[in-house]
Parts: sequence; C-alpha cells; structure tokens
Amino acid sequence: MRLYILRALLVKEVRRHLANRGGLALIGLLIVAALLLSFFNPNAAGAAGQDGMVAETGGLVGGVHHCFIEYGRVTPLVRHLQKAPRPPELQETIRFREIPPSQVNELITYPPGVGSIQIRETSRDGRPVLQFHVWHPKDAPGAMAGYEQWFWQETRRGLQEMAVHQLTAVGADAGKLGQPQYQDKNLWAIAESFHSLSREVELIRSLAPGPVASDKPLLPEIEIRHEALGGTPLDLRSAIATAMVVFSLYFTCVYLLPTLNCEERERGILLAQALSPASPYEILMAKFLFYPVIGIGLAALLAGIYKPEVLSSLFFWLSLLSVAGGFLGIGMTVATLAKTQRAAFMGSMCYLMSVALLLFICQQNGIPGLPYLALEYHGPRILHAAIVGEVYRNHWLHLIAAIFLAWCWVFAAGWLFRRRGWQ
Repeated sequence: MRLYILRALLVKEVRRHLANRGGLALIGLLIVAALLLSFFNPNAAGAAGQDGMVAETGGLVGGVHHCFIEYGRVTPLVRHLQKAPRPPELQETIRFREIPPSQVNELITYPPGVGSIQIRETSRDGRPVLQFHVWHPKDAPGAMAGYEQWFWQETRRGLQEMAVHQLTAVGADAGKLGQPQYQDKNLWAIAESFHSLSREVELIRSLAPGPVASDKPLLPEIEIRHEALGGTPLDLRSAIATAMVVFSLYFTCVYLLPTLNCEERERGILLAQALSPASPYEILMAKFLFYPVIGIGLAALLAGIYKPEVLSSLFFWLSLLSVAGGFLGIGMTVATLAKTQRAAFMGSMCYLMSVALLLFICQQNGIPGLPYLALEYHGPRILHAAIVGEVYRNHWLHLIAAIFLAWCWVFAAGWLFRRRGWQ
C-alpha cells in the first residue's frame, strides 16, 4: 500500500461528498433529530398514574408481544395448558419452553417486549408445592395482564381435572366437586380459588368410604408471585436513538457507497482509476477506510448527543466497528453487482426490505436459527444494549456473531470486486 495514493483517493472521496448536498442535508437532519431527542422526552405522556404504575405509551415499542410458559418437566398441568384454547390475539404470542431444572435458578435473559410465566416444582415439609413466577417488564406489571388472565383460567381448569382423577383413584365421588364459579380475575381471587379447591378436595376425600391410604394432600400448595425483570423496558427514546445510529451506518455504507461507486462506473472514473498507478487493493482500501469512518463518526456523534457516557464504553465501539464492517461488505457487494446508480439504489432498498420481512416473519412465527444469519438481527441488539448501558453475556455472543458475519461480508465483497468490480 502506497500512502500517497491512498491519500489522493481519500481526498477524492471527501470532495465528492462535499459536493453532494443531499447527503449533507440528511446528515444535518439526523443531528438535529438527535438534539431534539436529547432535549425532549416523548415518554412524558406516559407518566405515573394515581396508583403509581407507569402507564403504557403505546403499542409501537412498549408492552409484551410474546410470553413464554416455562417449565422444568412435562406434567399433566403443562399438557393441559398446551392443549387449552387461546384467545385469537394470543394464538401466536404464547410459547411453551422446557428449561432443565438445573437451569431454572440461573440467570435467564429475555429480549425487550418478552415476558415469562415460570412453573417451578418444589416441596415444603414433604408436601409438593407449585410456584408460579410471573416475569414482567420493569415498572409495567400490567403488560402481562392479558397473558395472566388466560393462564390463571386454564391453570384452574387443569387443576380441576387433576383433582377429578385423584378423587376417582381413591374411590371418592368426584361428581360432588363443584365447577369454578369465579368472575373476578384479580390475583387475590385466583389465589382464593386455588385454596378453595384444595379445601373442597380434602373435604370430599374425608367422606370417602374405607380408610384413607395417606394423609398427604392430593393437590400441591399454590404460590403466586409477581417479580420485575432486571432490565429496563424498551422505551421510545432509546429505541429511536438506536434506530438513528443503525440508520447512519446503513446510509453511509449501504446507500452512499453503492450509488456513488456506480456513478464512477457510469462516468468512467472507475476505469480511469484502474488505468492509473493505483492498484485494485488501494482503490478498495480507500473505500474501506472512508465510508466506515464517516458512518462510525456520524453514529458516535448521534449516540453521544443522546447519551454522552456511551462514548466511554468499549462494547459500544466494538459494536459500531462490527456493524459498520458488515454494512460496508453489504454495500460493496451491491456496488459490485449493480451496473447503474438506479440499480444500486434499488438493490439497497430491496436488500433492506428483504431482511426486514425475513426477521419479521421469523419473529411472528417462532422460526429459530434463521435470523441468526442476518447482521441486522444482532446489530440493533448490541447497539441498544450499549446505549442503555445494560450489557449481559448474551450481548457479547451477539457481538461475536456480528463480527463473524461482518468478516464474511467483507471477504465476499473483496472477492467480488476483484472479479467483476471493473465491469
């Protein structure tokens, strides 16, 4: 690599972008938006109500869009819940997941907008105990209300079925067991319903003919606990800030790079560079140095305006480098395959829409594995974690995956540029 050639190529890129007033205007708008975001709080309307609970600010980024029913082993109650009918709005949002008993008490992380109801089995004084842990977003326990209403109803019916089988097994008249007659869905009513069921079961068993085989209760004791997740909910301000950071990287690396590179091809500038003393590696290196640096600088500026302390985070800079490198590889791939500026623009937009639809379909239908192959799946997660200052072990795994995907895209872009970048 010859430094004077790289310097000349970089100066050429700087002058071309200074002449691109549309790009400069968009960069200015992003900076103004970041300043407004830091001065004004869009969540002000979601202030605390009379009961001290934080009101929801809308369904765009708040609330719980998926709920996991987690259990240690498949029991008759779990089978009943899996087969139980669900309201239409919860058909695709309730998912069952088995967690080994050895991992139940370990740290379990959930992405923003996801809650959980854990079914834990334990014992107390030789008596089986079922514990239900309801995990909801911090300061927003009402976000799980719709899922809890269905869960408590079906759990009550499932225990009713278990009681019928148990009473029949000991020779008692299960027909005397009354059906649930509750309408109020508050937690105290649910707990009282479970306790009433246990008392009624024991009363009917005491009337069974013949000696009782054991004085052990037929149904487990029920405990209901509400617990807040450790992380902060996905608020509107942090979501907008993350979106602007991602967009700044996408704009410079996936939009500007392909369109301006195709402009050079159309005007013969790229061919002129090929005939100059500059080697293909030097031309490629100049682009690799210019566009990510501009994108990272703009992204860091936007994030710093929103939250200045994020600039001291090593994880934030590693995330920026990985996402910028991946977007650079994607942009160079589009620039190599496209022949004209129009084709480059359409290619960038088609790629964006295709990935967005893929991630949306996989999320709504619970398709595992496939989203991990998209850089856009890992990038927003690690950038959002760095911006809000909550980085856990799973975020480091996302960072490793993003670095690997970025390396693959850069390698593919370099290989394609060498083979057909001049055509």
